[in-house]
Amino acid sequence: MTAIKIIDIVGESTESWDDAMKNVIAEAQKTLRGITRIGAKEFDVRLKDDKVDVFRVRAEISFRIER
Repeated sequence: MTAIKIIDIVGESTESWDDAMKNVIAEAQKTLRGITRIGAKEFDVRLKDDKVDVFRVRAEISFRIER
């Protein structure tokens, strides 16, 4: 039987949401094994002086639990 754990990770980029998602994937792959799915749940931006400062993606990571 396979057990799957799901966690949320927030990725950030000063360039784009695409880069923010790439950062989520890169960081998840550094510490997690057996990733089965990464899905974007929420997109937002952080503003500074009325301009976009940071693009942010909240993503859900699914991975198999090793026994």
